[in-house]
Amino acid sequence: MQAQPGAGVQAQPGWGGQQFGGGFQPSQYGGLGAFSAAAVRKAPRSKRPLLIGGVVVAVVVVGGVVAWLLGAFQGDTLEQNSLQDGVSRVLSQSYGEPDVKNVQCPGGEAVTNGTTFDCRVQIGGQAKKVTVRVLNDKPEYSVGAPH
Repeated sequence: MQAQPGAGVQAQPGWGGQQFGGGFQPSQYGGLGAFSAAAVRKAPRSKRPLLIGGVVVAVVVVGGVVAWLLGAFQGDTLEQNSLQDGVSRVLSQSYGEPDVKNVQCPGGEAVTNGTTFDCRVQIGGQAKKVTVRVLNDKPEYSVGAPH
């Protein structure tokens, strides 16, 4: 068997007489110029990815600000209720104050050596202040005398 021009490759005997492949015919496909840059039109770019990216960035920024305001990046802090109970116990046991009520300490105080802050208390019906000083990162603290 002989190949005819442009007919492709003929199958070898034993392959069932099927024809494989095919020749490239420039006139059939419009030649190599059919895929030129002038013939290919670019679709206008969508602004949707930019919009979605902007929304994602805004959500991340707002989430970070909210987490910062809620104290997520402060490190260890004293638990307010436990601190207030401890101040009341120290005033009763160490200073002999029998009528300690309404202990109010600020929340979110850092567990850092040397941090000081004031708590308000009522002792015998009178409003007083006590100074609390953080001693270490255990957290251990000292309670000053009421004034």
